[in-house]
Order: sequence, then C-alpha cells, then structure tokens
Amino acid sequence: MKTWKKLLLCFVSITGLCLISAAIIIACSDEPDPYDYYTSFFNPNIQGEKDFGAFYFTDYRFTYTDDEPVSEAAINAAEWANYLGQPVIAADVEKIMYHLDSAGKERAYHFFEQDPPAADSLASSKFLWALKDPAREGAKKYYQFAQRAELLGQSNYNYWEPAPLDTAGLKTLASEALQSATEESDPFLKLRYFYQAQRLNHYAANFSEAKNIYDQHIAKTSSKSHIKGWALALKAGEERRLGDTTQAAYLFSKVFAEYPERRLQAYRNYHYIGAPFDDVLKLARTPEEKANLYAIKGFANSEIETDNLNQVYSNAPSSFMVGVLLVREINKLEQYYLTPALNNNTDQFYSNRSLVKTEPQQQTGAKKWLLWTGLIVLLTGIVVLFAVFKNQQNKPGIKIAGGLLTLVGAVCMVWFFMHKSNGAVQAEQLPQGSFFVTMPDSVKTKYDAHIEKLRNFCTKLTSDAKYSEPQIGTLTNAYLYFMQNKPDDGLAALDKLDGQTLNAKIGDQKQIVNLLLSAQRIKQLKAVDEASLLPSLQWLNSKVKAGGKPKTDAYPPPPDSQNQFEITQRNFYNYVLAPAYLRQGDTARAALAMLNSQPNNGPQYRDHMFKQMPDFWYNYLHSAQLKQVINWKTHRPANPYLAFLSMALKQVDYSNLYELLGTIQLREHHYQDAVGSFGNEDANLKFARVDEAGISNGNPFIVTINDYGQPDTRGLNKLQFAQKMAELKAKLKNDPKNADVYFQMATGIYNTSTYCDSWNLISYIWSSYDFGRKQMYYYDGDYIKTSFAKQYYLKARELSTDPEFKAKCTFMAAKCEQKEHEAPSYMDNYAAYEKREKAFLKAIKQNSHFKEMQEYKATRFYKRAVNECSYLSDFIKSN
Repeated sequence: MKTWKKLLLCFVSITGLCLISAAIIIACSDEPDPYDYYTSFFNPNIQGEKDFGAFYFTDYRFTYTDDEPVSEAAINAAEWANYLGQPVIAADVEKIMYHLDSAGKERAYHFFEQDPPAADSLASSKFLWALKDPAREGAKKYYQFAQRAELLGQSNYNYWEPAPLDTAGLKTLASEALQSATEESDPFLKLRYFYQAQRLNHYAANFSEAKNIYDQHIAKTSSKSHIKGWALALKAGEERRLGDTTQAAYLFSKVFAEYPERRLQAYRNYHYIGAPFDDVLKLARTPEEKANLYAIKGFANSEIETDNLNQVYSNAPSSFMVGVLLVREINKLEQYYLTPALNNNTDQFYSNRSLVKTEPQQQTGAKKWLLWTGLIVLLTGIVVLFAVFKNQQNKPGIKIAGGLLTLVGAVCMVWFFMHKSNGAVQAEQLPQGSFFVTMPDSVKTKYDAHIEKLRNFCTKLTSDAKYSEPQIGTLTNAYLYFMQNKPDDGLAALDKLDGQTLNAKIGDQKQIVNLLLSAQRIKQLKAVDEASLLPSLQWLNSKVKAGGKPKTDAYPPPPDSQNQFEITQRNFYNYVLAPAYLRQGDTARAALAMLNSQPNNGPQYRDHMFKQMPDFWYNYLHSAQLKQVINWKTHRPANPYLAFLSMALKQVDYSNLYELLGTIQLREHHYQDAVGSFGNEDANLKFARVDEAGISNGNPFIVTINDYGQPDTRGLNKLQFAQKMAELKAKLKNDPKNADVYFQMATGIYNTSTYCDSWNLISYIWSSYDFGRKQMYYYDGDYIKTSFAKQYYLKARELSTDPEFKAKCTFMAAKCEQKEHEAPSYMDNYAAYEKREKAFLKAIKQNSHFKEMQEYKATRFYKRAVNECSYLSDFIKSN
C-alpha cells in the first residue's frame, strides 16, 4: 500500500473514532433543564401565561412548551354541545369524539342500529342519544361520515414497510363530502362538510382542489366557528405546496393570531417556511396583523433586542404579546448578563472566601518606586549603549555595563507590570457591598445600553397606560436597577407601585424584587439588616410550601410542574445571601443560607446523606464552622432571624453532621477530636454509618512502591483510622524523636491522598481529574499535594540512622515531591497541552530526592524500588 493511502486510511480511522467518541459523550452527558439553566428571579408567567405561555424565553427549546393554549377537542366539543343543546354537554361530546379507542369508536358507529347492545359507557352518552333522535338525522349522518373520513385519513406509517395513503379513496370521499355539503341546508353541518372536502383533498395532495373549496365555499361563510380557522391553516399549507410561500406565511400568521388551538402549529409552520419577513409584512392589512407578525418574529429571537417589542406596542399596545415580549427581554438579560454577574457560586470563589476573612489588600503605590527606578536604569543603559556605538568606542567594560543596566531596568518594569495587581484580584472580582462580580467594560457597556432602551420603553408603557397592566413597566424598571446594582434607585421605582391595585402574580413579583433590592443595599450584614430581611424570607418560604412538591419526576421537568418560588428561594440563598456572608467571612451563616436553598425532597440520584446537606459543606467547612451549625441545631437560637434559618437543620440527621465533623477533623489533623465526633453518643452512629461511609479499600499504614492498590489487605473505617492517628500523635508528644512514629503518621496521611486506596477517609468523592490538579479545597495540601506527609517523611529520615529506613523515607518523600507538580489540563489550554504535558512528565522524573536515593544503592529497598518504580529507573538511566 502506498504511503499516501496509509495516511488517508489512518486519518479516516482517527476521524471516525473521534466522531464516535464525541457522539457517545454527547449522548451520555446530562441535558440542561430548559426551564432552569440560568439564574432567574423574574417569573415569566406574570404575563400572558394563558394565551402566550408557549413563547416564554428559553434558549434550549424552540418553544417553551409543546402544548397549544387551548384544546382543539374542547373547542369542537363545545360547538357541538351548543349546536345540539341541552342535555348534551361538551365533556360528553369530547369523550365520544376524541377519547375512545378503536373498538369503542366501532361500537359508537353502530350505536344507532337497533340490534347490537351498547356498552354502559355509550348507553349513558347524551351526545349519542341526541344524534339518535330522528330529528337529528343530518347530524348523525355527518358524525358517521366524519368517522369514516378519520379512519381513511389516518397515516399508520410503518418505518419498515411503508404503505402510501389511499389517495384514490381520499379523493372519492372528498367528492362525497362536497356533494353532501351542496345538498345540506344546515349551516353548522354544511361548513363541516366543506371542511372535510378540503381536508381530504389536502391529504390526497390534491392541493389546487382543496384551495378552491376554501376560496369558493369556506371563506365566504359568515360563521364564527373555529372550523374556519382550521380550514385557513389548511389553505396556508396549500399555498406553500403550490409555491406561494409569502402568502402561506401570512395566512399562518392569521391562524396564529385568531385561533389559539392552532397557535403553536401556525408558529412553527411560519418559521419552517422561511419566507422573507419584509415581503410577508407587505401583505398585512391592519396594525393588529403587523403586530402579530412582529410578535412571531420576536418570539423566535433569542438575542437581546427591542425593535420587535416596540413595533408590537406601536401597532397593538393593549395586546398581551407586549408583556410577554417585555418579560422575554428581562429573561434574556438574566441569562446573558445577570447569570455571569452572579458568578459567585464557583469552587474558586468558595476557595477564596470560605477560609478566613479577606486580608487587607496590598497597595501598589509603595512599589511605584520600582517602576521609576526601572525606567531610569533602563534609560541610562540605553544612553550608555547609544554613546558607545555612536562614538565607535571599543570599551568592553562600558558595553557590558550598559547592557546590564538596560537588562536590569527592563526586568524591574516587567516585574512591576506583572505584579501590580497582586492582592487586589479578590476586590476586583467581588467589590465590597456587592454580590456581583466585575464584568468587562465592553460587556457592561453593551448591556447597560440595552437596559436603558428597555427602561425607556417601560417608562412609556407606564405613562401611556394603554397596556392592560401598565404596572409591569414600573416593576420591570425596578428590576433593571437591581441588575445594574443600583438598589436605591430600584427601591424608589418600586415605591411608585404602593397603593396601586396589582394582580396576585405581579404583587408576588414585587415582593421578590423588593427582597433583592433590600439585600443589595446592605453593605455589611448585621443583626438589624437580618431582621429587616426576615419578613420577606418568611413570605417566600410560605410561597414555596404552598407550591407543594414537584408534580412529576420527569427530567427535565415540564414548566407547569416547577415551583417557581422554590427556584427563586434557591437562587436568592445561593447567589445573594450566601455570597454576602462569605464576603464578610461568616462561613457558618453562609452554610446555613445554602442549606435553606435546597428543598427537602432533593434529587433522587443522591444518597441519603448528600441529599440532606449542600455540596459546599463537604468541601469548604472547617470544624469550628460546623460546630457552630451543630450548636444552632442543638440549641434553637433566640435571634428570630437565625431561628428561622436554623429550621432547615431539622432535615439533617445528627449522625450525618457528626460524621462530617469527624471527617473534617481528620483533614485538620485533629485526630482525638475526630474520635470524639465519630463516637458521639448523641449522633447515634453505632459505627454503622462510619463503616458504610468511610471504610478504606486498603490499610492506610502500609507502604507500597506504586500507588495503585494493596491486594489482600483489610481497610479501616474512619473511627479506626482516627484512633490510630490519635495514638501515634500521643506517642510523638511523649517521644518527639521517634522516627518510626513520624513515618507511620506520614504514611497514614499520604495514603489518604487521591492517589491511594484510602482517599475516602478524608474525601467524599474521587475523580481521575484530581490527579495533579491545582489546589482548590483547604485539605488539598494532603489530598492533592501530600505536603504534610513529605515533611514527616523527611523528619523521620533525619531522626534515623538505619540506611534501609532512610532509603524508604527518601523514596516516599520523592513520591510526595512528584505530587507538587501541577498536571496540565487540556481544558485550560488545548493548543499548548502536548507541550505542557511533556514538560510535566520531565519534571516529575527530575526529582531531587531521586538523586539522594543514590546514597542508598546498597540497601534492599533501593533495589526493590528501582525494579518497581519506572520513574526512579528512568531517572537513574538518564543520569
């Protein structure tokens, strides 16, 4: 095979493998909840839910829901019930027409015959008995015809054995319907026969004839029946099939506006056609028709804009579409601007904020002397070099001096500019008095401009008072001030709604916006501020409880199954209150806020323990903070605000709290305290929970050359590990020069790292991505870097005189030093990943303690390590 063919085959194989891998990853990855994937506090259902709820904003679906605003079956049944009169009711008609299975429909068809007995469900039908009345012979005849037409028009398509529609039969039945319509004198039945004639021709792909029936008969009918809307939808499809896509789009816009039971269908068909908007707009005859077209266009636009909103308002200021489009723009801002601005719920933020209060920021003014010194030295060096070369002086000493001055000056300036912002990053990321992170100027400018456009519109909406609920303009304006971090302006805007009559949904949204602005205005949370927030938090909690539990376990949940107040409460505690406490260094209160953010009925995929407490608790709480939380659970706080937040602790078992406390104390090396926590009588652990949650896969006190596994060893649970480490620590206190104790403690700590079998003694989760990652959690010094273990190994070596023991200590210190190097991640910089990986692999082999191992060549341990450790072997070969 030629070389180019081999390369081509290799390329195709690799490409195919990559595509298959990508497909598998995509197929197995979690899907975002299309109704809850960005941080939102503005509930869309405060506007137009009944008629236009399908067009609320979501960037993950073409429409917010797949359900039409009104049931077509309900409308048709109501028309039949009204036509037949009492005692026929719409529910009875709908049941017979739409909810019978095939066998039931067959029995209903023959109900009018004398001989076959009817089932009880049919015998009690007032609708069927009304049709059986001799005076209703025409209605009975149409009902039976409609059943035949439905059966023939059904497309039971078998993917493996496709069978085409009986177009000849459809056309024959269409002719029968047309003939019956001509002969029928009852307007109600006459219209329906014409509709059947059009519909059957349409299904038979006889589009010209179907269109003619609509134009000649249905369009001229003065009836207000919704049958005319369904016929108009067929006419739009026929125009499209016959090539006039502009007319088709226009007709679908009319169906969209006038017939809610076909609104989504018309909306989808309009966009599927793809007719030029300006061409369609020219066909609009009234301002209302123009408004419908602009609304259809606006509902499909996921980017921020106000043009369609303004056009709809200009043409139809009282339409509910105005409110829906306005709220869509607010929700877009929440996704594109507010969510990034509230990017305070990340591991990096927690890592920076959950340890201690922020240290005073280091000022760069004291280092400005370095900038000026560097500049002067640099200019001096350049002047010296310029003079030497200009005068063509052959003085090596002066040349060297000039070069050094230039180099030193340049280094000083580079160092200043690289380090001038050190210590100020946290302040820039989260300014004092704000839970918003700092956005880039370009982003802020873009969205501030859009916000001002929306504010101008809201002001006009309120002042004109042409919209049915002009208060939505004032409410939206206040929320826009929240997004801009202007709480005083927002509260002033909200005050304008005082004394006005608001519907329940707008009133609830006002309460939420007031809570947000009130919290935003607080620069430092104190008791007085907490007391002012308490009534709003109690109100929000009552709304969550009133909303009940989710109606379904489906994922993603349908919008009508979600408790919007629960989402609002979660977002407030997670993105507003908890970050405010973290900003001022009160991690215990932040933890309590996060606990209140999660519902009692947590996700089913999490085990019992993890359902009870937020993830934050497992990675960021220290023992002092968790003890404070436990104290709030044990002794109900007298402070009403803290007492309210502490009620969430009822859902957390003492056993889980003390298990977590003991684990945290293991991380902090407070082993005797951990023994007390794991054995706490109030916790009622009885060892079962400890065994279940924390038994290690291997003995943490056994040394292995390689990190992968200890076959045939028995693990310890967390209590046993704590007891052993506490015992060793006590020995060390009595005998501070005991090398063997240092070594055992170092081994116990090292084996709880992510690289060894006993990692689950200090961590609740393990990931392959933990290998060599940057430090994120406070216990990563042990879990990732193994720094403390290295110190103890070196101390043990220092105290020993045994070459075998010293060799073992040196090798284990070398393993710890390897963990100090940060492994590259292709997620950070894919382009440079390969280069960085080579540098990383080289670095972990060039280990200073490997060099020291040469002193112990004569030991048995050295020979064993060389045979089993490829890193040590490679180091020896390269030196």
